Amino acid sequence: MKILNLILVFTVLFVLSSCGKKGDAPKVEQKKTETTQQNTTSTSTSSSQVFKISGVQAAGGDKLIPNVTWEEGGKKVSLADFKGKVLLINFWATWCAPCKKEMPDLSIINTELKDKDFKMYGVNVFFKGNPSIESVLQTIPVTYPILDGNDEVVAAFEKAMGEKMDGVPTTLIVDKTGKIVETMVGMRDKETFLTAIKKYL
Repeated sequence: MKILNLILVFTVLFVLSSCGKKGDAPKVEQKKTETTQQNTTSTSTSSSQVFKISGVQAAGGDKLIPNVTWEEGGKKVSLADFKGKVLLINFWATWCAPCKKEMPDLSIINTELKDKDFKMYGVNVFFKGNPSIESVLQTIPVTYPILDGNDEVVAAFEKAMGEKMDGVPTTLIVDKTGKIVETMVGMRDKETFLTAIKKYL
């Protein structure tokens, strides 16, 4: 009986720390990627940078991240540019309360590790009819760039991970070779993130 009670408690805690990817929100809007579209969004109340993903190239090996591209200030940028750095890639959604709750901790980590071989990106999974990225970032400004994602991006990362991304937040730690070495589903705190990151710096 005690074992059943423990299993029930852990199940409830997991559900409360993450949001379902598709079951708890409207269908993901399919968004075509366009390289000619304006890619940077800034607001008067947030210094957060938002970039629209313009291309996704499948990974070349097991657990290797796909090469995602976007533009910053008219210049093409890709995840491949950051080989030699540890990456933290945080998948989130504007409707997800646990996602938003961990964003301040992620911002602090990004600031603390700015002089290290480290880079952080948030990847928004957009759901039609929910708060915009910009409205969320006006109330929760972040110190790291946000990439505006879509189903193609999620599918490419799922293939690299070898499993479905069933909930957000989902956070990946990528080592300096571009390989996914840690996958965290559900909300985490600052110390948990830092412990994972520092193993690969």
